[in-house]
Amino acid sequence: MLGASMTDTANIRFEAFVGIPYAKPPVGKLRFKKPQPIEPWTEDYNATESKPACMQKSFLLPDQPVVGDENCLYLNVYRPKGNDTESLPVMVFIHGGGYFFGSADPQLYGPERILATKKVILVTLQYRLGVFGFLSTGDAQATGNYGMLDQVMALKWVNRNIGFFGGDAQSVTLFGESAGGASVQLHMMSPLSRGLFQRAIIMSGSALAVWSLPIEDPLALARKQAKLVGVSEADELTTAELVDVLQYLDAKVLTASMPYLRTWFEHPIVMYRPTVQGAFVPVEERFLPDDPRELWAEGRYADVPIMIGTVPNEGAIVSLAILHNETIRKQFNENLKELLTPVAALNATPSVLEQLKERYFPNSPDNNWISEENSDQFTKMLSDAFIIYPTLKTLLEYTNSNETSCRETTLYSFEFVGRHSFSSLYTPSNTSYGVCHQDELPYLFRMIDLFPDFPPDSPEIEMSTVWTDFLVNFAVHGTTQEPAASCKKSIKMVKFENAKSSPEDASSSPVSVSSGSGLNEELEKIHDFWNTLYSASYIAYH
Repeated sequence: MLGASMTDTANIRFEAFVGIPYAKPPVGKLRFKKPQPIEPWTEDYNATESKPACMQKSFLLPDQPVVGDENCLYLNVYRPKGNDTESLPVMVFIHGGGYFFGSADPQLYGPERILATKKVILVTLQYRLGVFGFLSTGDAQATGNYGMLDQVMALKWVNRNIGFFGGDAQSVTLFGESAGGASVQLHMMSPLSRGLFQRAIIMSGSALAVWSLPIEDPLALARKQAKLVGVSEADELTTAELVDVLQYLDAKVLTASMPYLRTWFEHPIVMYRPTVQGAFVPVEERFLPDDPRELWAEGRYADVPIMIGTVPNEGAIVSLAILHNETIRKQFNENLKELLTPVAALNATPSVLEQLKERYFPNSPDNNWISEENSDQFTKMLSDAFIIYPTLKTLLEYTNSNETSCRETTLYSFEFVGRHSFSSLYTPSNTSYGVCHQDELPYLFRMIDLFPDFPPDSPEIEMSTVWTDFLVNFAVHGTTQEPAASCKKSIKMVKFENAKSSPEDASSSPVSVSSGSGLNEELEKIHDFWNTLYSASYIAYH
């Protein structure tokens, strides 16, 4: 295999093998089918050019064209040079993007920071997205979860082949952010992913979040999708006919139609999600055999060490677009009862409205919860609902489970404010909105497509080193296993933030890392509030 040479952040060269196929192109008759093993190639494979993303249309940036290709099942392998003595631990990254956009392009998820540690081999992968990754008819005709099965196949590829690159197939850390983090948690629960990884890092995502919970009526969604692309008799077709029609439609037309599945503005954000696979799928092919809430609560998952964490303003990815569009904000304020369903997956009974208002908008008039003045409260409500609460639920059920070993589990909070923020992509303004969803990523990956490099010797460079080391060290050393006799399942909290600078101490680090043990009272309150709310009033996005 021919690779290329790249340079890490310390100007040391490393090897990059990009665009390696791990499954047959899922096109034609293979659209809406599980991934198929690839034929071995007979001559040298040229792994020097990055391949197109999977088909997608990002809603985050206005007027985005349809990009990508259906032939997109590729992965990238990056390894330090001159590593011939012992095999290195492996980190496998699953990108986020709400299961409908994103890619493993080195211009977006650049390996330079992780490779500068020289401690691990990094693999980044692509998987089918949106309708192509998750369409299901709820029966054997289209069984859903193709994007997740793609990830499983990529993990199997790593298991079989990473040894040839000098990687240790028995020391794999699976990590992902947002929908990629939810995916990592789903792999812990999936019988198909057993034994393919030994540690997990879940960043700003959770399989228990409302935007990742299973589609409840996948066939209704499939019919709705068909109608959007002009299949007028979609409701009358058998599921076999429906899949047949959708299999031959132009991929760009299908992709372009997906945003029209949403019922209000950009909501529900995530229409295509993983589905529970029942008796219509052979047992050995069921990626998700039961509802993730049941699987997780009952401890039916791989007992591997996990690290999990969030940033303060996760909800900005959704809130800013509503806050900065007066028409949309007005609609939301005037139709709260109806719109809390597509936005927050809540049945907004009078009691639910009262609890939300009391907790987040105590001083607002009933008909105008959200204004310029309390916009940060709206962001906080969505941060708590979408990411913070499901993260805490994930963590508490894991540490309280009889099925998990005695070990310390880290909950991190990344609160460092730097010069670049994804908020500049969520809303066209130069205002600072604090640390928003995805803002920890540029300190771990070089994201040259989105942000210019940090200047040398800047606080951001220091933060990148500290943050990357933190995650890589978990991949290398795991976590401390407690002796079973004194079984302590503790939670360690680690916070990354800007150091309070003092003028007389110019030599001090611009980065502050502090740690403590156990959840603080505020986090427990957030967990209990939303747990009560969603237990009684959850309505799946549809």
